[in-house]
Amino acid sequence: MGRHLFIVIALLLCGHALPSAAATLPTFSFCDDANEWPPYTQYRREGGQRTQELTGFTVELLRLLGQRLGFEPRIDMLPWKRCQEAVRQGERIGLLNAIRTPERERDYLISPVIYETRLLVLWRRSQFPQGLTLRTQTDLLPLRIGALHGYSYSQLDAVPSDRLIRAPNYGSLLQMLKLQRVDVALINEGVLLGLAAQEQLPADWDRELVRGEIADRLPSRFHLMLSRKHPQADALHQSITQELQQMQRSGELARLRTQWLDSLP
Repeated sequence: MGRHLFIVIALLLCGHALPSAAATLPTFSFCDDANEWPPYTQYRREGGQRTQELTGFTVELLRLLGQRLGFEPRIDMLPWKRCQEAVRQGERIGLLNAIRTPERERDYLISPVIYETRLLVLWRRSQFPQGLTLRTQTDLLPLRIGALHGYSYSQLDAVPSDRLIRAPNYGSLLQMLKLQRVDVALINEGVLLGLAAQEQLPADWDRELVRGEIADRLPSRFHLMLSRKHPQADALHQSITQELQQMQRSGELARLRTQWLDSLP
């Protein structure tokens, strides 16, 4: 009740008076990458076909935060750069699933960590039958490196960004790997899990593709990020931060992650 009241008071102070006691909860507009980010933000599948209903760990977490803090989240799937700019300009209040960078610290209010995941490296078994040894980032430099357009790869500070061969989505990235247009492909561990669950990977992917990780890299940590220019964002950021900290202390956040983010076999 106290956190809900905090949001309502903040809205009133910002000039957004509620029309009546029976008014619906305020709606806040969020966005995420139109390419999906399974199993964090994804469209629900029925019979293998994509529906228009969004789900995933971060989506359900945001809905839970809305229930507890007294707001209705609206999530639109946009091109990633457009989403980031809309939040930066205050046209939308926040975005989902982003890694902290100095630029984002300047542009956004950043939540506590909501999950962390490893960056994996995929290669074709037939191309490298003896395998690859990836002790450090520099072991990637002789290779043609496939990556996703719009993803920062901030943990690869020793790999120049212009060395990355970008694909518009993960389907295209895996196709580039299959056609040997790249030697290796960078992919988030959780996303690989999500794509496998959605049956978006080739049927023989676990036989043909080998996955490894760079031994000296820390996990990638992801956050919700809110606009510094949106009039309600500061109050909402404070409430979300407090609720996430409580969920972390109680173990509730870890339990929610477990429902979605089981380890890869």
